[in-house]
Amino acid sequence: MRGPRGGQQGFTLIELMIVVVVIGILAAIAIPNFIAMQNRAREGGTKANMHTFQLAAEDYGVQHDGVYAADAADVAALLNGGGAGFKNPFDRTTGLEHAWRDRAAYSPVMGTGSGVKGIVAYADSATQKYCIAGHGVAGAIPLRLTNGS
Repeated sequence: MRGPRGGQQGFTLIELMIVVVVIGILAAIAIPNFIAMQNRAREGGTKANMHTFQLAAEDYGVQHDGVYAADAADVAALLNGGGAGFKNPFDRTTGLEHAWRDRAAYSPVMGTGSGVKGIVAYADSATQKYCIAGHGVAGAIPLRLTNGS
């Protein structure tokens, strides 16, 4: 294409290379931030799952005259679709040992006992107390949900 003075118009190779370098720098800044934001969101999803499991545990307690479930499977049965809709926010899997698990030993500071990111663990103490823990990006989430006793 000819310009107004008869010369060729367009971008030089240097100009195109500068644009590519600028786009590369922006991508190098944005991609790690995006990944970190995704991990924070998934950890937030794990905390939300912990709360959902807590609500189901309390529902179980109300239905059974203040006695909490002895096993996480009894609580999971009260979740949406019998637990089928309860998904691990990291890998979208469902069910025992993927989205939730039972811990035999109750402790108010317990962990999940699993290295699976996004898993929620439930433990009870002689059906009088319970504790719910979660596993996040880098390990145990420093939040425990209990019945308040």
